[in-house]
Amino acid sequence: MTAKKNEWEGDISRAQLSVETEIITVDFQKSDAIVGQTLDGRFLIEKDLTEDGADAGGIGLVYLARDMKLMGRKTVVKILKKSLVKDEDVARKFLHEKEALIRLDHPNIVSILDSGTLLDGNPFMVMEFIEGYSLRRVLQLNKKLPFDFVAHITEAITDALSTAHSKKILHRDIKPANIMLTPREEGFDRVRLIDFGIARVEDSQLAAATATQRSIGTLLYIAPEQLWGKLEQTPAVDIYAFAIVVYEMLTGELPFKPESIVEMFELQKQGVRTLPGDLRRDLPAEAEKILLAALEFEAGKRPQNARAFGRALANALRAKANYKTNKDSQMPEPAKTAAADFKAGEIITPAPTEPAIDIRESNFPNVNLPEPPKKKSNKKLVFGLLCLLVLTAVSIPIGLVIWQSANQSGSANKSDTNTNSAPLADAASHELVYFLTVQKMRDGNPFEEPFKSSGREIFENGYKFKINFKSDAAGFIYFFNEDKDAQGDIVYNILYPTLKTNKGSAEIKAKQLIETNQNTFGGARGTEVVWLIWTTTKQDDLEAARQSAFDGQGKLTDEASVKKLKDFLVRYKDKITEASKDTASQQTVVRGKGDALAYRIELEHR
Repeated sequence: MTAKKNEWEGDISRAQLSVETEIITVDFQKSDAIVGQTLDGRFLIEKDLTEDGADAGGIGLVYLARDMKLMGRKTVVKILKKSLVKDEDVARKFLHEKEALIRLDHPNIVSILDSGTLLDGNPFMVMEFIEGYSLRRVLQLNKKLPFDFVAHITEAITDALSTAHSKKILHRDIKPANIMLTPREEGFDRVRLIDFGIARVEDSQLAAATATQRSIGTLLYIAPEQLWGKLEQTPAVDIYAFAIVVYEMLTGELPFKPESIVEMFELQKQGVRTLPGDLRRDLPAEAEKILLAALEFEAGKRPQNARAFGRALANALRAKANYKTNKDSQMPEPAKTAAADFKAGEIITPAPTEPAIDIRESNFPNVNLPEPPKKKSNKKLVFGLLCLLVLTAVSIPIGLVIWQSANQSGSANKSDTNTNSAPLADAASHELVYFLTVQKMRDGNPFEEPFKSSGREIFENGYKFKINFKSDAAGFIYFFNEDKDAQGDIVYNILYPTLKTNKGSAEIKAKQLIETNQNTFGGARGTEVVWLIWTTTKQDDLEAARQSAFDGQGKLTDEASVKKLKDFLVRYKDKITEASKDTASQQTVVRGKGDALAYRIELEHR
């Protein structure tokens, strides 16, 4: 089993000339200190995004804002932390990101809209807000991606990189989390490269590079020369990193799986051991040849022109036009149909830290993409903005109050966290909460005290854990572990209820805290899939699966019950509307609509 996610990469979705702002000095010990205030009399700060993982590597505060001069258009504001303003290296990174975005005007690169300095000296940037989803999220939903999809991403990103390189800018942090896709009504989804937070900008007019500037990117997506801190870096560092992304898109695996920086360097030096063609039998030989050339250990042996590399690889992939859905995927195969007629596909799991998604059609018939949330009416927001324009001439403060009131009214029912399906109009909403109690183990013995976890960390093999759960209403709860047998067929093991827990019954009361038996992370490192299933009433299919598991000493052995369980998961997994990590309490909160909910929990271990 191979992990789909990793501890070195966060899924940060944040899109990014100069005037002084009128904002007052704020207390940056509290990241939400400026929520509700207005930058430069223009950008109304609505929400702190830093808690959602968009923390700019720990150096910045990131906010969702509204551009009051452009009909409340969404923007992203990034402010350097006050405690780091005097750190020359950090301040230089911030200025380089700003200058990189100012220099680059490309349809596949996020745009900067404004910048300035707060009265207390903190620099800030205002960037476009990108509606869509990251490539990381797409990879979480799909094991292997169709050749047309990979070719489209490849051309867009390498074209963007080529433009950046021509402006003497190296991105140096290419990874799936920094590639955003925005759906369009016609044509392929728009692709944009974000996060120039550790970009190297030569001949900078804002902050000259220094001999000690050795920022490292994300370990699993990094070139050897960047890894050891070589100062003379070339466009080959970005080409190498993107080649790793392409390898992952094509195979569902990473070419290198290190546990440390030293091991990563040694693996890169040895070269790619598992050829992409061994994992993707229908991969064209020419495409594999081009990809492996970009993964050469020595920078001079790699392609040096990003655009030429991207187009050659994309053409080789498109030569294999008749691809099939990956049979190893855990998702049902969609009907074969023309791309123009295909609607957004099934979902496996939501990505809780990304913004709400606006998706109409997918242009790739074999790619599972998130479904759109049901759009809310903009009438109240428009009305509020009109009031603002009328009353500005009389009283700006009054106008702001009216706009905020209307905006809050118009979005009162809109989730702040990511949604992956349209709300069910007449269905009741329910809230489910779960967390893990984890016991570290050393040499087979407990090590340190057990700790509480939201389930989103990377765990070590041998660690023992229990899943704790409660719901806002009475019902029935089941936990099934999904795995594969030696033949590659999906199998299920029941984690709750068991004969020793709750007397074998799945029934629970409202807000009753239940706990599974102790389980152990074992086997090859990777992702353990646990399905959380909650219903308001007893379901015959689930009860049959429970009994089958009891009869099979924990494993579902009855084929009919396995099929019914699979069908149930397909029917109810898209009823989940939100999933978010509560950092303070170290638990995950899941919300959904309907009398039955199914949520896929992914537990990473190594």
